[in-house]
Order: sequence, then C-alpha cells, then structure tokens
Amino acid sequence: MPSLVAFNRQWNIGSDDFVFPEITEALVRISWVAFGISVFVFHFPLACSTHNLTLQFLGLLIINVITILLAVLTAAISGRGTIMDSQPRRLVPRLLYIRLPIFLAEVAVTILTTFHAFRSTNGGEGCDFATIARVTIILEWILILTAIFGFVIVFHLTENEVEDSATIAQKSWSRRMRIFKIGQDQSMRAALDDLAILISSFFVGSDLVPSDVLAGLLLTYHSPFNQYPPVKEKEHESRPEWMNLKDADYFLHHATCVYGWPTYLLYNCGLKSVFRLLRKLQCCGRMRCAQSSEGTAAQQQQSIELTDFGKVVKKGQSMVIEDNCCYCNTAAVILTNETRNIDLQFMSFRNRLYEVPFAVIADHDKKSIVITIRGSCSLIDLVTDLSLEDELMTVDVDQDATLSQDENIDRRGDVRVHRGMLRSARYVFDTLDKNKVLNNLFISNPSYQLVVCGHSLGAGVGSLLTMLLKQEYPSVICYAFAPPGCVISEFGQDEMEKYVMSVVSGDDIVSRMSFQSLHRLRERVFQELITCKRAKHEILIRGVFQLFFKYPWQDESLSGAPRLSPTPDPESALLTRRNSYGTSESIEVDSSRNPNHNKKLQLYVPGRIVYLSTQDGVTNEMWIDPKCLSDVKLSVSVLSDHLPAAVQKFLRSAASNTTENEVIITSQPV
Repeated sequence: MPSLVAFNRQWNIGSDDFVFPEITEALVRISWVAFGISVFVFHFPLACSTHNLTLQFLGLLIINVITILLAVLTAAISGRGTIMDSQPRRLVPRLLYIRLPIFLAEVAVTILTTFHAFRSTNGGEGCDFATIARVTIILEWILILTAIFGFVIVFHLTENEVEDSATIAQKSWSRRMRIFKIGQDQSMRAALDDLAILISSFFVGSDLVPSDVLAGLLLTYHSPFNQYPPVKEKEHESRPEWMNLKDADYFLHHATCVYGWPTYLLYNCGLKSVFRLLRKLQCCGRMRCAQSSEGTAAQQQQSIELTDFGKVVKKGQSMVIEDNCCYCNTAAVILTNETRNIDLQFMSFRNRLYEVPFAVIADHDKKSIVITIRGSCSLIDLVTDLSLEDELMTVDVDQDATLSQDENIDRRGDVRVHRGMLRSARYVFDTLDKNKVLNNLFISNPSYQLVVCGHSLGAGVGSLLTMLLKQEYPSVICYAFAPPGCVISEFGQDEMEKYVMSVVSGDDIVSRMSFQSLHRLRERVFQELITCKRAKHEILIRGVFQLFFKYPWQDESLSGAPRLSPTPDPESALLTRRNSYGTSESIEVDSSRNPNHNKKLQLYVPGRIVYLSTQDGVTNEMWIDPKCLSDVKLSVSVLSDHLPAAVQKFLRSAASNTTENEVIITSQPV
C-alpha cells in the first residue's frame, strides 16, 4: 500500500509484496546454481567437444548469481516500513528496472543454450555433459515461465495517469470478469457487469492490493478490541407449534438432499456409496441426450418412470427437468431418502441466471408437500447471491403481481428485497404454476401441509417464495437454514415472521453478509491498516501462525500499536459506532470512498431467527432480533458454520439439550 507504480503502470501488487516471492526465487536459483556447478565439477565440459554449450552454460550461471543477489536485495528493501508507508521501499521500482534487461538476457541465453544442448552430442566416453545440461535447461525454462506467469497475474492495464479511482476499479474488475462471460447469454453478461460495478465499489478511494486486504483481515481478526452487536433475545408473541428444532432438523434433510450427487458422495464416502449410486442411474437410452430432437421442450423436460427404487418412491411417474444424461442428481435424491416414505413429484435441475434447482416432494410421514430449493453450488448461483441490489415490494407500486394483492406486507412502509432472490422465487413460482405441480399434489393429498425449505441461497429464495405462495396457500410455512443476511427490509419482517423460521448457527458469515456489513468490515480493515506499525510480511507470518497455534508474543499487539483498555460499555460503544474500532487513534470514516453506502436500504435475515451457539460444549438456542447479525464476525469457523453438516450438528445438539426426555426423529446425512 499503495499499489506499486512501475513502467508507468499501476500494478496489482504492493512494493512490500516482494519479500516471500524474492526469497523463494533466491532459494530456487541457489539450488539451480548448485546443480549447475556440480555439473562442471563431476562432468568437466572442457574435455568435451561442446565448447559453445559450455560458454552459454557459464553465462546462465553468471546471470543466475546476479539475479540471486538482486532478489535478496529486493526482498530486504521490500520488507522495510509499514503497510501504509511506502517511502522506505522507494528503491523497489528501480531494482525492477535493473532486473528487466537481465531477465531478457537470461531468456535470450536460455534460447541459445537450448538450441545447442538439444543438437550437440557427447564428446566421447564418460563425457555426458550435454545430457545433464539438457536437464538443467529444462529447469531454467521452468524458472522463466514461472516468472512470466507471476507477471501476468500482477499486470494492470490501467495507466498511472488515470485519476478517477472509480473508473480504474470498475475497468479492472470488468476485465477480470471476462473469462466468466465466455459462452454466456446476454442476461448473464449484464449481471456480471453489474457484479463488477458492485465489487469495484468496495475499492473506490482506497489503493489496496489483495495482500493488503488479507493483512487487514488478519489484523481485524486478531484485534483485542473486536466488538460486535450483542446477541439479545427478541420478545415475540407465542411462537407457532411448528417453529421447533425437532421439525427443523427433520426438514433440513430435504433442504440438503437436493444438492445432488456431488454432495451425496461427499457425505457418503466409500466405494459402497459409489456402487449404490451407479446402480440407481437410469439407462442413457432413456435420457434426453438419446432422445430424438422434437424441440427444446422435449429435450429439456422428461417424465421418467420410477418403479424400482425400493421404499422411496411409489410406482408412477416423476417429472425431471434438465438433469444430466444418466439422472445422477435424481438418483442421489432417491438414495438419500431411502428410509423415508416419500413421493418424488417434480425435480428441476435447471441452473441459469435467477433460475435455481428445486424439487417437490410428498412426505407421507410428516403429511407435508415439501418444496426444497438448492443453495449455491455454481458460478451462476454466486452471481445470484451477489446481486445485492434491492427491489420494491409494495401494494401501490409493486413489481410483482402476486404480492401486489397482499394488504399486510407493507403496513409500515416500503418493503424491499434481494433482487436476485426475488427473481429466482418468481421462477420457481411460475414453474410450479405452469406445470400444476401443487394443484395435482393437493388433489391426492388434500389435508397435507405445504412446507418450503432451503439452505443458503435456497433459504433466501424459499422465504420469498413463501410470500408468493401464501396468497393461495395461507397455511404455508418455511424453514430457512443459514439464509443470507440480505433478504428483506425491516418493514417486511412482521409479516414474514408468521411464515418463516430461520436457523443461524455459530459465526456463519453468509447470514451476516449484506452490503452494509461488508462496507463496515472494509472500513475496519482500512483503519487497522492505517494504525498498523508492523511490516506486511511480519503480519502475515504472525497472523497465520496465531490462527492455528498458541504464540509466544501474547503480550504484543499484532499490529504493533500499543494495547489500550477496551471500552467499559461495549453495547453503548456499538450503538454509537466507534470510529477507531479499538485502535489507538480516532480516525474519521471517509464516506466519500463509497457515496452509495448510505443510500442503500439495510436488508436482514428473513422471519423469526433462532440462533444456535456453543459455549463450554453446550449448544444454546436463542430467538434473536435480525439486527444482532448486522456485522460480519471474523473467526476460523465463518465458513464451516455455514455448511449443512454444521447446521445439522448445531440443531441436533440444541434439540437434545432442550428435549432430553423426548425421542428425537433423526435423519441420515446426505
């Protein structure tokens, strides 16, 4: 920090990022030089007839020795100063200017040496210098190609003269998105452009490189003054009977089985599971890839007869949309439900922008019609997740015809929801309506309860789908597991709390992620970097070490700043939003770095939220306000707590603590 400026370009690397690469390069080249010297010692080349090769080989040795010295010098200078103070490292660009002609000379000599090494022959018996030289040349080419690869990674097309930081960030991220646009339709390309604009907004006004962000996250994680919104129990009216951990654990199985065959094999490792999956695959002759072409509908939608799958499916037909040619995902859903009395009615594995895979199941044990929606499992799902723009849901100016009939959804004001999730919910709703799936199921099962469930992205989509379905099915309920933290605004929560139960476990980062929380984390990272007194390489070494091991410098701050006493009243400090985030200086947040930060409406986790956490080996259950999840909490389990297996573990542990004398219905893992 700031970005390295060299050759009239601004690079995606800082002047303090050369410590580890240059030390690594020096060690590798030292090994190469040692190998090359051993060639001269044990296979004296002057006794052979390959004198041209000998001179070129000596030239490579000399160039490598010079490069080693420059690499050590660059690493030493790069390690000077702090992250934000680049003045002690001002000589780094000059060293790069010196290394460029040496590198070009190395490439030229390597080409000549390669030409002679692979054309020359040994000079006689016991003279195998040329053969060993070929091995050495191959190693030299590996060094050169590695250097070129690193150059491509950090290369930045933006000229240093460009002053508009927003334009620089937007163009940079648009270029990085190009590879994902290959083979995509126009809507996906437009979504990726919007995503590039969104991501670039986090880098406007701050000249940060990726290693700066990593160092800042480590500083923030290890900060002794980390304070988060207090987790407080929210006073609700009496909860409906269906909002309990026991039933939530049961329907979590449905929410995870729709992930398909990769998740099935992940949770059921072993040759036996693979063999069972292979046995359930349908013959390719009956799949869409082997069907005669009769239009898009015939190729994308098939009705398959499920007659030989044991207890799981009654004899009949189930509609499957866009599974692979052998119906691997369908087979995985069947295997994970072998012990349950269910009918698979409809499964869609179509995965396009704002079109998520889902399944409709008739669960005869629970007397429920279950709509289960898959969570994020592809790049397209990630784009849907990161479409953080919101859309309006009101009676007067509603973009959704179904919700415009709802007189309760916006009693206090405008209700806004996550754009990508609303469009995905509309897709599921329209697909169900087009194929009359629910109508057909309720004709044969009129007394069944309609249940929507999903994990991660599927939880957010499912909660909004519930609001669409409640117009026709007022008794619909939803179990949302690890939902995103940016689904619906505050004014829509009162109505959604009647239909949606959200389960959040541990330090799950997804349930705490919103546009505002990410920007607050960004400000914390930026301020930690400003007050940091240590070099970046020292922060990375200590920070990573402290993640896994006890460290001998417990009395020292990772940032090098003096430790201060924490605020005596953490709650009041959070309510007033400290500027310094526990640093030794008070630093005002520069809102100009993000002019749209304050314009966006805060979105929250949907419905009534049960928060599960473990303290002293005991898992506790607490029904909380969504504002308790308004900040990202950094810990080593921010990702693992989001996984279905972790949510299931929390649920079963909490349920066993609250119902010790009750038989708990359990399900096999996916």
